[in-house]
Amino acid sequence: MKKESSKNGLAQGEAVAAAREERRRIFRELHDRALQLLSSVRLRAEVCRREFIRDPKALEKELLIIEENTELAVAEIRRLLSESQADTDLVAGTLERRLREEMEIFRSRSGLQLTFHCAIDSHSLPYAVERELYFTLREGVINAIRHSRASELRLSLSHDNGTCRASLEDNGTGFDLASTEGGSHYGLRIMRERIEKLGGRFTIDTAPGKGTRISMTVPTE
Repeated sequence: MKKESSKNGLAQGEAVAAAREERRRIFRELHDRALQLLSSVRLRAEVCRREFIRDPKALEKELLIIEENTELAVAEIRRLLSESQADTDLVAGTLERRLREEMEIFRSRSGLQLTFHCAIDSHSLPYAVERELYFTLREGVINAIRHSRASELRLSLSHDNGTCRASLEDNGTGFDLASTEGGSHYGLRIMRERIEKLGGRFTIDTAPGKGTRISMTVPTE
């Protein structure tokens, strides 16, 4: 009886752990896809309200993009709820191109001075590293645009001796790092989880009034 009880307890514990991990997976997928798309929609809507309200052609163009992104977000949620979400639609070797495209969009929409320096070969990173870095860095850029009140944002990527290094630095208001522990600061937590899942290191250097620097190192061998 004791053995049977022990087995049942072990099975229940495994089931609870599996359910917890599945919830975390669903949350990450929602955050990476739908929520980032909706954040982009919000940024574009703000630009429409501030700058394009008297420019019908530019306003129409932005509104079409907003409609498309909203539809994409809805589709992502539907796919996730139906459990038919594909692992990813990223193409291997496109990390630099995708990040440059994102930076161009954010530069034109936010008015920030955005600088991107990339010193990696297009196919030098393992696919898993490329995928996690893309979502992590994209989230970092969105956070900086939305919350930092910065005028400059610098993103850099390098790869040597089996290690990929990335940094994201802004000259914004900074924040009290201790205040981000727990609570609703999902973005930073998921960024950290993604890098640490790869066996990497994720650090934040910031303080109120002193800007923010996020550094990541990820082994690639």
